[in-house]
Amino acid sequence: MYDSICHPDDFSWKESDFAGVTNKVLNTNPNTGGLTVLTRMDAGAEIPAHHHDIADELVYVLEGDFIENGQHYRPGTVFFAQAGTKHGPHYSQHGCVVLTQFSKTLDFVLD
Repeated sequence: MYDSICHPDDFSWKESDFAGVTNKVLNTNPNTGGLTVLTRMDAGAEIPAHHHDIADELVYVLEGDFIENGQHYRPGTVFFAQAGTKHGPHYSQHGCVVLTQFSKTLDFVLD
């Protein structure tokens, strides 16, 4: 959806390629391919180190403990990685939910 109102409960959690990580795509911008995504990480879940060639990534921690390459982020904290910047692994010790904005079409490149 674009230029509309939605509620996260309107969407189902979808399995990702990583164990214990699920997503809800809340919005896709048809002009840029940018995405707004809720990501839930179970306790112990990890997203490996990676980068995005074309998309900037902004992560806002809503709840739980989001750990980025050993740095702990608490609820209310923002993490930003510019396109081309290696980041991760993303990890959660106790589980978390984050809101992520990708500026352009998501391209996920493992490092």
